[in-house]
Amino acid sequence: MILVVSTYYTIKVKTSNIATLKASLSTTTTIYDADNHQAGSLYAQKGSFVELSDISPNIQNAVISTEDRTFYKNPGFSIKGMVRALLMSMLHRGIVGGGSTLTQQLAKNALLTQKQTISRKIEELFFAIEINHVYSKRDILTMYLNNAYFGNGVWGVQDASKRYFGKNASELNISEAATLAGMLKSPSYYNPIDHMQNALNRRNTVVNLMLQNKKITKSEADNAQHSVLSLKILSVKKVVIDTHISLMLL
Repeated sequence: MILVVSTYYTIKVKTSNIATLKASLSTTTTIYDADNHQAGSLYAQKGSFVELSDISPNIQNAVISTEDRTFYKNPGFSIKGMVRALLMSMLHRGIVGGGSTLTQQLAKNALLTQKQTISRKIEELFFAIEINHVYSKRDILTMYLNNAYFGNGVWGVQDASKRYFGKNASELNISEAATLAGMLKSPSYYNPIDHMQNALNRRNTVVNLMLQNKKITKSEADNAQHSVLSLKILSVKKVVIDTHISLMLL
């Protein structure tokens, strides 16, 4: 039975053309109006795509420290995480979230549904293994950060940085990066616009994890946890509006 299931999902993954995943996520179509002026952009994914070189190391370290501390060492999945998720599912008598690596989360967000079923979890595992085989850790982290959900209809770290702090992802400081990384657990509950105190508490937890993971110093952690979180809320819907307008013009 195990061999049959393994063969089925292996074939499914191998025929899914994982090798084109990054290219498909980063594809951008520029839209022009009737006067040949740029009016907007259509992205193959849900938000703007930026390379890892344009993403602050602070948010990279915050996400890895919070979501997947063994990211650079694991094969796309974590035995410890899977066992923990299995025990929690048995305790709650149903499939529960958690225990997934960044690679598994990428597979779920970019390729699969959000349904919590055994078959979907198995599929997620096999896709994660294949993604880890095809791509470098740098590429996987790039795709993950560009495909993660940060609440308020915002997908991707670049649009999230613009939405909450009015800056590019490359400019995020430790406090801001920890806030965004903290939102991944529950984008609504830890949303700094509607639930600032929740966001601050979660930010401080993430900062502690970064310290434990030796990504920041004790002094940097103290400064981040005691800093004021200043929001500069910007809309990231302009491209969508412009796109609709340009399509009508065309």
